[in-house]
Amino acid sequence: MTLLKLLEEGHFYEIQRSPGHRDDLEDQAVSYAGSLRPHYNPNMVLLRTNPLDPGSEIYEFRLEDVLFAEELTSLSKPDGVTVEQTRIWIRRGSPAMCMKPMRVGETVKETNEENP
Repeated sequence: MTLLKLLEEGHFYEIQRSPGHRDDLEDQAVSYAGSLRPHYNPNMVLLRTNPLDPGSEIYEFRLEDVLFAEELTSLSKPDGVTVEQTRIWIRRGSPAMCMKPMRVGETVKETNEENP
């Protein structure tokens, strides 16, 4: 199943394990873990590093740079909300974007004090 199809269907738990060796993957790629979300551009994917934290970073990657994806344990909040987690391996040297939520008009220090 392709990563794009996986995102379209919302079946994040259907990720397959790679038959290759992890050492080979670590030589070619860097891993990022979090909650996958579809992007408005079908050739891109979003990954929120800590989906239960409102101030967590969001990474934007090209689908062509995703070499492998694996399912991780789910996160749960006390109110029963569960979030699926995934580790994706991105080709070394690939362009990517890192975004962090903020409040307009506040300094970085003020924002960090709100979200320790």
